[in-house]
Amino acid sequence: MMKNLLPFALFLTFLISVVFVGQASANAEGPSVIQQVINNATVYGEASTESAIIGHVAQGSFVKATPVNEEWTHIQMQQLEGYVATSTLTNLTPEKLVVAKKGGTSLFTYPSPSAQKTGQLNENTTVLMYGTAPGGWSFVQYGHETGYAATNTFKKPTVTKKRVNVVNGAVLHLTASPSGEVIGTIAHQTIVQQYAILAGWAYVEAGEQKGYIKASELANLMILDNKVYNKGVTVAKGAKKRVALTFDDGPDARVTPQILAILKKYDVKATFFMVGKNVSRNPATVEKVYADGHEIGNHTWNHPKLTTLTKVNVKQEVDRTSNAIYAAIGQYPTVFRPPYGATSEQVRSVMSIPSILWSVDTLDWKHRNADKILAYVKASVKDGSIILMHDIHQSTANGLENVILYLQQQGYELVTVSEILQ
Repeated sequence: MMKNLLPFALFLTFLISVVFVGQASANAEGPSVIQQVINNATVYGEASTESAIIGHVAQGSFVKATPVNEEWTHIQMQQLEGYVATSTLTNLTPEKLVVAKKGGTSLFTYPSPSAQKTGQLNENTTVLMYGTAPGGWSFVQYGHETGYAATNTFKKPTVTKKRVNVVNGAVLHLTASPSGEVIGTIAHQTIVQQYAILAGWAYVEAGEQKGYIKASELANLMILDNKVYNKGVTVAKGAKKRVALTFDDGPDARVTPQILAILKKYDVKATFFMVGKNVSRNPATVEKVYADGHEIGNHTWNHPKLTTLTKVNVKQEVDRTSNAIYAAIGQYPTVFRPPYGATSEQVRSVMSIPSILWSVDTLDWKHRNADKILAYVKASVKDGSIILMHDIHQSTANGLENVILYLQQQGYELVTVSEILQ
């Protein structure tokens, strides 16, 4: 008789726990956060030691926690939900990491490859990492998803400052998707910290606001002066050295996309100084450069030596190109490069953005030799260098990968011109 009643009793116990879990969720108040269990905790069906015990949580576990009052917190984790004493939990400060593994990384319920798989994070996804577990595991969160993933599949992100450039503000999503939960709007002209870009979506932070907005709704910070710069600001002692890769005379329908693919492969941002007539011929390529997060500069319409022109003609060359760039991406260029480096007070008098020269000339336009590009870089590069190349020569595309690999191996961070000037 007792054997016959045992299955029924177990089923009844399961139903009671489901009821308690439902009540727990209903009674919890306030925002949910990730916390860690600092002492082995008993989980109750209600916020009372008089209620049924529905489980236990081991020290070191990570839980979604919603405060109820000073004494009780509602927690949720895989297959267990209820109340624990608030004193058994501690707050955590998450670290932002980016998925670096090609093909992405998997989320598991427990720190083990044999645990149940709960999700997949794509490469370049920005996550919040709350802590680690033995065996090389990290507990991470993406949107509402949480779980354990292999620590070696993540890297620290490169953070850059950007400016929201949408008149009505940029809609902030919890995840990198147009269907992701909308969690706010970041106002026009707001300066944000940009982390990685995932499928055209940038993870950003502005004060308490954090989430994904369209990368195309961000612009580089502008330096509003007409000074001439041939190198960037050197970094403080102990900080990572920086160089800026720049490409002139494009966009080219054949070569520029190859260069973009290599830059993307190594998560590098560069600055493209575009000739206006090429912009008008290749607007889709201009749009791709911008969508990939690169900076776009003005390199005049016809590539003349500006110091031989009248002030009126200089202005026509510059304005026509700026308008063509705006027509392609809805943004004006942030920097200017005079063809041949030829500038003067008269030329600069029509400019409201800085004129950018260079400190490392690869002479790629002259020798058209992929190996020589790297040789010129090795001979002259240092912290703050602005490197001149051209995205209209196949040999430049052929040599770019080795240049990037060398610079990264030497400890350089590769940034845009506007970033290296600040």
